[in-house]
Amino acid sequence: MKKFTASLVFLLLLLIAAGCAQPKDTGNKGSQEDKPFQVTVEDHLGRQVRLSQKPQRIISLAPSNTEMLFALGLAERIVGVTEYCNYPIEALQKPKAGSFAEPNIEKVVALQPDLVVAVRMQEEELARLEDLGIPVLVLNPTCIEEVYRSIELLGLAAGEEESARLLVAGIRGKIDAVREKLLEVPEDKRVRVYYEVYADPLMSVGCTSVIHELIEAAGGVNIFADVEAPYPKVSAEAVIDRDPQVIVFPNYHGTEEVLANEIKSRPGWGAITAITNERLFGIDPDKISRPGPRIADAVEEMAMIFYPEL
Repeated sequence: MKKFTASLVFLLLLLIAAGCAQPKDTGNKGSQEDKPFQVTVEDHLGRQVRLSQKPQRIISLAPSNTEMLFALGLAERIVGVTEYCNYPIEALQKPKAGSFAEPNIEKVVALQPDLVVAVRMQEEELARLEDLGIPVLVLNPTCIEEVYRSIELLGLAAGEEESARLLVAGIRGKIDAVREKLLEVPEDKRVRVYYEVYADPLMSVGCTSVIHELIEAAGGVNIFADVEAPYPKVSAEAVIDRDPQVIVFPNYHGTEEVLANEIKSRPGWGAITAITNERLFGIDPDKISRPGPRIADAVEEMAMIFYPEL
C-alpha cells in the first residue's frame, strides 16, 4: 500500500508540473522567398529550437500544453496527445502518444510530427526525438507571467503570434479584473487558505508553486506561503496551528462531499475556523493544477469562494 501511495504521489506531482520559456529570436533570416517561415526560439531548457516551416503536425506531451494548443485554435494541427489530455473534450479523440510520465517514442515518431511540445521532466525522451531530427519545444511555466510567456512562445513557434497575443490578453484581463475588484478588501481582512494537494501524506502548496500564485490572485492568503518547496509535505498540527478560514481541495469526479467529510473527521481539526464555519470547497484539479489557459477560470472560481459577498 505504501508503494502504491508513493507512486500515486509521484504521478500527482508530475501532473501538477509544466514548462516555462521565452522567445530568443524571431524574424526571417535569409531569403524571404526561400524561407517564408523561419523562427528560432529558446525554450525552458535554454535550447535553440529552429523551425524552417510552419508546423502542421503537432504532438503535445502534457495536458497543459494540449490546452494551450487548442486555445490557440490549432485543433486541426494536433496529431497526438497523452492519455491524460482530457480538455477540451476534442482532445479525447486525438491519437495517444503514451502517458505524461512515459511518452511512447515509437508512437510519437509514427505520427510524423514536425513539432513536439514537451515538459522539462521528459528530457531523456526529448534527446531521442532530437536525434531523429524532430523539433522539440519545452514549456514549464512556474508562475502566472510564465504561463503568458509560454503561450506567446508556442504561438511564435506555431506561426500564430496574433492568436497568442489575443489569448494572453484575455487571460490577463480576467485575472486583472478579479484583482481590481479585490482592492476593496483590506490586506488584514483577506482570508487564510489551506489548499490540500494530497491527503496521505498531507501535501499543500508553497510560495514557488503556480497554485500559490493563483490563490493570491484570488485574494487568499496561503497559510504555507513561508514554505519555499512548491508542494511540501505538511503536518496536521501545522494546519491546525495556522487555522485556515477556507479549505480548498481537488474535487475528483464528484467526490467533494466525501472528501469534505473526511477532512472534517480528522482528529483535532474540528476547531479549525474553516470547518466550524463549513467553508470547505472542492475545485476541478485540472483547472487549478495545469499552468495553461484556464488559470483565469481558477482565479475567478476561488475569488467567488473566498468572497461570495463581492
